[in-house]
Amino acid sequence: MVAGLRPLVVGRHLSRPRLAPDAVTFELSGAREHRLWLDAGRGSAGVYLVRREVAQRLSAASGDTPSGRARQALLHLRKHVEGARVSRLERVPGERTLVLEAGASTLVLRVGGAPALTLAKDAALATIGAGPAAWPPPAPAPEREWDRVDPEAFAAAVAASLESGRSPVRAVLAACPGLGPALARETDGGAASFRALRARLGAPLPTLLAPGPAASWHDAALEPQDALVLAPVTLTRPGLVRVEAGSWLETTALFLEARRRGLLFGRLRRRALDQARKAARRLQQLEANLASDLGSLDDESLLRRQGEALLAFGHGLPAGAESAELPDPRDGEVRLLLRLDPRLPAPANAERLFGRARRSERARREIELRLRETRSSLAQARSREASLLDARDTAELAAHEGSDGSEAEASAPGGPRHYLTTHGLSLLVGRGARENHHLTFRVARPEDLWLHARDVPGAHVVLRDGEGRAGAEDLREAAEVAAFFSEARGAALVDVHVTRRKHVRPARGGPGRVFVSHSDTLRVPPRDPAGRLRRRP
Repeated sequence: MVAGLRPLVVGRHLSRPRLAPDAVTFELSGAREHRLWLDAGRGSAGVYLVRREVAQRLSAASGDTPSGRARQALLHLRKHVEGARVSRLERVPGERTLVLEAGASTLVLRVGGAPALTLAKDAALATIGAGPAAWPPPAPAPEREWDRVDPEAFAAAVAASLESGRSPVRAVLAACPGLGPALARETDGGAASFRALRARLGAPLPTLLAPGPAASWHDAALEPQDALVLAPVTLTRPGLVRVEAGSWLETTALFLEARRRGLLFGRLRRRALDQARKAARRLQQLEANLASDLGSLDDESLLRRQGEALLAFGHGLPAGAESAELPDPRDGEVRLLLRLDPRLPAPANAERLFGRARRSERARREIELRLRETRSSLAQARSREASLLDARDTAELAAHEGSDGSEAEASAPGGPRHYLTTHGLSLLVGRGARENHHLTFRVARPEDLWLHARDVPGAHVVLRDGEGRAGAEDLREAAEVAAFFSEARGAALVDVHVTRRKHVRPARGGPGRVFVSHSDTLRVPPRDPAGRLRRRP
């Protein structure tokens, strides 16, 4: 692969470095339609020449913000490599490490082990990839090249490695690192099989094994580490077929695109599954809490019967009595044991029991409603998890990205969520720290109402109230939404800040952090707005 790239890269100037996940691309002078891709990702590490549109697609595919380490590396690349002429592109003999010299700088790419791409100029300046810096490069060991290693010595080295506890593949790589994992599986570690492999390598043939023809690929099929095999000889693997791609450059470029597709799909699906499972666990806990709350409520029917018994038969009770046993007015054969407030007369104790019955009845209706909503959201979260497990392409995952199983979050791809309260006031709900900041300090007006769950991360909620029409019901609905879109949604009741937007200002610590100079507090149950409040597009 390096031999095929060398005449296309050496002598050309590098320009416009751009970051991709665990990789960097360069434009090459005189090759406007191609990009040099230096990859330090696990499973895809290597040097590739890819078409410009492929590089752009792969660079933009992840959508992840580059890490601080990667951004620092990009600054160094622009400073030290921009405009430099490539004078050397070589593999370190006997090692799985590549060296590219451009001007006074050196780029070292470690392909084996923990991949890393390091920019150095007398010392390491920056590194891309998950592994430690690849500087200094390993010393050349030409005696370990596959065409120079003695087969008998190879077999002895493999045997010694196996005795030390290494796996067969690692034992082969310890004896001849340049083979790489794919070729290491083509020998049993014996001298005869190594000779046979050397004979095959004498007539190299670009080979890409994949789950099927390129036109039939689905991202899920490309995700497993062993779904793609790139090798310089013909080989076979169960379940894989050879893909005809042409030259080495075309074959390696197709491998890179397929490998990156599979890695991106795996990363996005793991993230989406984590969100779905976290939502399901939260909803399960909320369901258990609500069921417990429902079971702990007073029996309102019994309380009313006790109140009626006091009104019917309590006139003869002695003053200051703390308890009484009276007939049930609905069933004379049943007697009811009552606890009384000795400071109150019988009619006042009866009214106290009726009040408890009314409160218990209201609480039961509220909890039962929330329990139905929670169970519906839990079913959606479980359905989403099943859909994610069945997804075959990144496009299918995108439909679920950012949703936690509630209809409210699944219905819009981006921008603030927009609902209408019962009285028609606009209710805006932020998504994430940056959008919270934008909503609060760019969208909200000074007299709008601002809400946020107290002491826990959550969405900024803005209730538009330019004319001062917001009533108690609007505030309660907005507070319930703020509680639901917070990390306290699993609680039975949540304290929510309520203030005018003019009392909120940015605080140190990053987007979304605020300082509230004055606020009131509402304690409300978290409630999903889906199905209750109208949704605006």
